[in-house]
Amino acid sequence: MARQKKENETTIPLRFGEWLRSLRRTRKLPLRVIAAATEMDQAHLSKVELGHRLPTTKQAAAIAEFFELDATEIEARRIAEKFCIEHASNPAAEQAVLMLHKDPLFHRTKKYSHISSQ
Repeated sequence: MARQKKENETTIPLRFGEWLRSLRRTRKLPLRVIAAATEMDQAHLSKVELGHRLPTTKQAAAIAEFFELDATEIEARRIAEKFCIEHASNPAAEQAVLMLHKDPLFHRTKKYSHISSQ
């Protein structure tokens, strides 16, 4: 008998590649179809699904368009994973996330606007 999830249990979000593979398999689509539709190399897309690579912003937007999903949500998922990869071993990473959570617009000040465009 399957165990039912309690309301207070949190689920661990799937990594980008796991999420993408799950989405593709749910729709019963072969990898080559997604690769062609998003103008990605099939080997690269496979590496994305396996968690060896992350898609670029442009590739994530193409994936969102193909699956008719919100491009901002897909990009947020990509950025979150990129942050985790780049900063997972940094003990200040959790504090940085909390700072962003408390004041998500703090980095959009005129003083730093030139940095975000790089």
